[in-house]
Amino acid sequence: MKHILALLSVVAVVASLQVVGGSKKSDCAQQCDKAKTQVGAVAASEGSACQKAKTAVGEEAKTECASTKTLTYKVGGAACEESCSKLVKTLASLDGVNKTESCSKTHMTQISYDSSKVKSCDIAAAIKKAGYKLEAQQVSLPVKGMACGSCSSKVGKVLTSLDGVINGSACHESNKATVLFDPEKLDAKKIAAVINTAGFKADIVE
Repeated sequence: MKHILALLSVVAVVASLQVVGGSKKSDCAQQCDKAKTQVGAVAASEGSACQKAKTAVGEEAKTECASTKTLTYKVGGAACEESCSKLVKTLASLDGVNKTESCSKTHMTQISYDSSKVKSCDIAAAIKKAGYKLEAQQVSLPVKGMACGSCSSKVGKVLTSLDGVINGSACHESNKATVLFDPEKLDAKKIAAVINTAGFKADIVE
């Protein structure tokens, strides 16, 4: 009888240990599930933050692209490498000017700038103040409505008839008109308006 009681006691202890072990396993499984859930939530949060950062960068890039403009001038006085270098340094000192290229052979200077920081009139004023002369400005205008060579010729004639236009041409294949003009007499808006009155649609792009 004693042996039976002792055996039953051992069985009870083993059963108790199994219950405790099962409880510990259950607790461990729950903790693992909670940890996985927390890790998943953190990953999702980081993914959302990353996506927001990418969106913000994309919007910033669009804004920068929209504010970046280009000016092209024929500059009197920029006839050698030294004078061109001086002109480039002068424009580089302006806040908002991103890049300047000046050629002593053609006397043409191209300026890339941020229109949200500096105006085209300020750039022109800086060039004059440095002792140079703005002999001409060049613009390229997208023109809609040119379907053939005859249309291109018509736009070209309209441009060259303008007082202040030094040279003007148009191409129906590229849908663009390129105009070299005296900035003291004309500007891009006036040129575009004349093209529009001729039955075409010109857009202003600096």
